[in-house]
Amino acid sequence: MPKYPSNNLQSDTFHSTPDDWYRLRLFNYFRGSLALFFIALYLNGWLVQLIPASRFHTELFITTSILYLIASIFFITGIIRQKPGLHTQVIVQTLIDISCIIILMHATGGIRSGLGMLLIITTSMTSLFLHKRVTIFFAAVAAIAVIVEQIYSQFLDVKYSPAFTQAGLLGILIFISALLTIYTTRKLKESEKLAEQASAELENIIQMNEHIIRSMRTGIIVIKNNGDIIMANNAALELLGNIKVDTQTNIKDISINLYKRFIDWNNFSVQNHRPIAQPQGLPDLQTGFSHIEKSALSNNKNQGRTLIFLEDATQLAQRFQQVKLASLGRLTASIAHEIRNPLAAINHAGQLLGETSTDAADKKLTSIINTQALRLNQIVENVLQLSRQQRGTPEAIDIQAWLIQFSKEFLSTNKLQEQQMILQIKPATIKILFDSGQLHQVMWNLCMNAVNHSEQELTALKIQITGAIDNSSKQPYIDIADNGIGINEETQSHIFDPFFTTSAEGTGLGLYITKEVIESNRAKIQYISPSAGGTCFRIYFQQAQ
Repeated sequence: MPKYPSNNLQSDTFHSTPDDWYRLRLFNYFRGSLALFFIALYLNGWLVQLIPASRFHTELFITTSILYLIASIFFITGIIRQKPGLHTQVIVQTLIDISCIIILMHATGGIRSGLGMLLIITTSMTSLFLHKRVTIFFAAVAAIAVIVEQIYSQFLDVKYSPAFTQAGLLGILIFISALLTIYTTRKLKESEKLAEQASAELENIIQMNEHIIRSMRTGIIVIKNNGDIIMANNAALELLGNIKVDTQTNIKDISINLYKRFIDWNNFSVQNHRPIAQPQGLPDLQTGFSHIEKSALSNNKNQGRTLIFLEDATQLAQRFQQVKLASLGRLTASIAHEIRNPLAAINHAGQLLGETSTDAADKKLTSIINTQALRLNQIVENVLQLSRQQRGTPEAIDIQAWLIQFSKEFLSTNKLQEQQMILQIKPATIKILFDSGQLHQVMWNLCMNAVNHSEQELTALKIQITGAIDNSSKQPYIDIADNGIGINEETQSHIFDPFFTTSAEGTGLGLYITKEVIESNRAKIQYISPSAGGTCFRIYFQQAQ
């Protein structure tokens, strides 16, 4: 059972709601309109035509009607200010209504004029605001007032013929109407309460769903079928380069390739699983499309809604690669012992043969055996390292301070001069998200490549590390460039492939492992051909907030 507000006048303001004040204002409009109607009847002489002059008190009728209108104007001021409290105003207004209607009824000849029926409306409206007992009390007051008016009219005019039967029936009708209204009001309030609860639960569900969608790591974009964006979550905006969208943004304005992919799917209903390439620094996109709704009443396709799923194609490829590497790691681990034992025997036999043989040709052959055995052992070691590669734990790194420390360590280890490694970071406050241990591994591998593949004197080698913020994607990046011979165009497309190498002593896994480590930290590496020659690798990072 719903709890109705208490009839305590000191606390009624705490129970009132905007809807209660709105209903009270509407009822007051009815009260004012009724008073104006009575005044219009009097001024136009229509009331005299309806009621015999002998039974019509002219001055009492017009005076009461004007006072009733003034009261309604006065009431609207209190309703707008909401002072005094709701219950106090309802009680005062109900008493005024009963008094004015009884007087108007008396001025028009008593109960036979029919104005007493207005008391039913008054008592019924009271039940919308007050407690059940207070409503019944006012119904009793109205019924008694009707009977008292009949008694008063009989004492005032001995020729007056009272209608106590009609007065009694009207009193009963007032009570019945009040009780029915109380019951209906209770049901309405229960329904209203249930509707409010359902609305609140629905609002909570909507907010929860919105929070889930915006927190998802999968990019979600909802568009109209003409390409206008309705909603995009944070992951989608990040994958597209931390863009800003509004209701005026069209999908083709932010990615023409994504828009073309959507048009192809919308026309032919065929999912294209080929990744969409984005500008430098942004990840390739793996897309998916799904209809949310289609208008059943119109052939206009623009009225439909489409859900676009965006994922980082690099991460997907990395997951597949990790599955393959896990299988490769288990296979390698299972046969590593069997491979290493023969390798160790071959290497040992080659060393013994080289020590005992005096023939120069034999020594050359044994040297080849030992070199290739060591290379094969290194390949096994690299594959084992790759299969054991753990996902990094990104942390905020001040790239300039970190590179200064790394530069000192690298120069000291490789016995290089300070001027052979140049650092230039603008702005100096760049912070990136990366696992510091894995960043050290990546930078060491790339710088060692410059040392190992340089065909000039070591003293002539120069490594330049440049950091900046990309103008288009707003992502931080660093370039690792050297003054070596560079990489030809035919080789550039294969340098990150596993086991691809142009060196007789390399294993072909160095750059591949470097790329895997970088992408496991949600970064991206690419080769850039410097115009001045040499080799340059660029790494795009996630920016630390």
